[in-house]
Amino acid sequence: MVWGILLCNRTPAITSYLNAVGLSDYYYGHALHWFHATSWSAKTLSLRWHQWLISHENVKRLKGQPIYVGDGIKVAFIRPKMPLVKKLHQESGNVSKPEWIRGHYFGAFSLLLQSGDSLVAVPVTFVPSRWTST
Repeated sequence: MVWGILLCNRTPAITSYLNAVGLSDYYYGHALHWFHATSWSAKTLSLRWHQWLISHENVKRLKGQPIYVGDGIKVAFIRPKMPLVKKLHQESGNVSKPEWIRGHYFGAFSLLLQSGDSLVAVPVTFVPSRWTST
């Protein structure tokens, strides 16, 4: 399910996650149990993923410290009654954009890893708008 969530490029839903990894609808019931499990939490999963990543030998470091990068996007929605739609401030020098919008915020926090001559930003955690303040 984790790979399905990460690889999904369609509307977030259990069926989309299953399709992303090539599993049939037969596994839908099993996937539902995964989301209701008390044996794990998203926070614990993220912490363990970070622990594994940080121990990797190819972590890019600056003065001995790992390098993290972050980015986010604000997506405007016209319908204010949608779940998790919030009032968001836009920090932009473009005067044609409104200062405030109603929408969702999605952010990612990644760790840089060296892959040959390239740097790869490997996501550590994602921050949906429900975790940000209003």
